[in-house]
Amino acid sequence: MSIGEKTQLSDLGKVPKNFIVKNYVPQTEVLKYTKLFITHGGMNSTSEGLYYGIPLIVIPQSADQPVIAQQVESLGAGIKLKMQDLTVSQLCETVNHVLDHPSFHKGLTDIRESFQKSGGYQQAVDEVLKFKSQFTI
Repeated sequence: MSIGEKTQLSDLGKVPKNFIVKNYVPQTEVLKYTKLFITHGGMNSTSEGLYYGIPLIVIPQSADQPVIAQQVESLGAGIKLKMQDLTVSQLCETVNHVLDHPSFHKGLTDIRESFQKSGGYQQAVDEVLKFKSQFTI
């Protein structure tokens, strides 16, 4: 679990023995070996999870995250939860539900393939430069 720079490990209380908690983890490297991704639903994290075909549990915190969470759920790529109503029991049940239902992986297949075939950042840069060249005098 990545907690960033603002949260202190001591703020978390007792951490389960099966958790590794760090301020930073190389997310794209970890996602290669992940069965489920619990995320706040930022566009970057969500896109990375979808790229690797990982089912998501999205717990939006602010800004565009509720919209992204709703879209993830609509696509069948995961489940949206509300932080203010969340209990440990509900989170555990949701984790088990997502892991036990292959429909989430099925919903991710087309999305993952689309993301992986898109050309990545290099294709995006090429397209922007191509577009820009139309207006260069």
